[in-house]
Amino acid sequence: MRTTSILSALVAIAAAAPAPAPQLIDLAAIDAAPDPVLVSAPLDVVFDTPSKKRDVMPVKRDGNCAPQPAGSGPTISPDTVAALQGNQDLQATATSAPTPDGYSQAFANLDGSLSASKYMGLHTLKSFDTLGCASLCDQADGCEAFNMYIERDPSVDPNANDCPNPASTINYKCTLWGAPVAGEEATNKGQWRDSFQVVIAGSNGYNKASPPDPVDGFSGPTELGGAINAPLDNGKNTYLGYKYYPFSQSQGYTPSTCSAACKSQTGYNSRHPNADGTYATCQDMGPVIRYESRPIPWKRSLHDLSKLQLHFGSVEGVEEFLDLISRGVGTGLIW
Repeated sequence: MRTTSILSALVAIAAAAPAPAPQLIDLAAIDAAPDPVLVSAPLDVVFDTPSKKRDVMPVKRDGNCAPQPAGSGPTISPDTVAALQGNQDLQATATSAPTPDGYSQAFANLDGSLSASKYMGLHTLKSFDTLGCASLCDQADGCEAFNMYIERDPSVDPNANDCPNPASTINYKCTLWGAPVAGEEATNKGQWRDSFQVVIAGSNGYNKASPPDPVDGFSGPTELGGAINAPLDNGKNTYLGYKYYPFSQSQGYTPSTCSAACKSQTGYNSRHPNADGTYATCQDMGPVIRYESRPIPWKRSLHDLSKLQLHFGSVEGVEEFLDLISRGVGTGLIW
């Protein structure tokens, strides 16, 4: 309800001044472009830092029954997947975990960890410590979200002949991400290690709610409720178009990508001026995080994170930046 009201106000403000026709993004063309790269954090490891080119997780060979690091979670009895997933104490741990300052909760108590874009690493913690996981995200340059969850791991490295289904150990995992996340991306349900089943429980996701870092040459940010419809300037259209960048291991939510494109657009225009020698300069930028609708029964309002789009425009010389969620509906930031 609050989001709808803010959008209506912005449309009214834009309508108060002359504006060109709606500045629509060609969604069909974007849908035909490459999809974002999705990555899952590795299972049954204590620590992981991926390289920039790591888009596919390696397949692990059969184990040798070597003891694995003991987790900090409780002993589950009976030692079964069903007992873990039905454990009320573990579920309460996830649902009662505090949301750190500067973050908003994206989902809670799911049975899958994230398969999302811009994976930035994994840490094993001593408890279900959302504040500690947030601290790791805050210390990691470019981190925009984190996933805190419980993982059932084998106590020894399973081997098909000698130790196919060892006793379990419970770990608290924290993974970091360079792009915002959504519950529909929590699709990593675990794996089989010979006869041992690795599973996920109590999976919580959090997105940064605080403003991103400043961008050189741009002022702000100031909160908005929707995208800008750039007005006419003495009858001239001030909208310069858009660029599209799919999320991947090398492309997260980085406003500097947008500022560089904005400056590049000005450079291109200066080299290709109008007949009278004038050209349009890029004065503001509006990165838009696009969430693509997914037809989920009974929950048609749910969305999953899809792609990053960048808009350019000019509003009376004010330099601006906009972060928009869900195809023109959401909370924005203006530089």
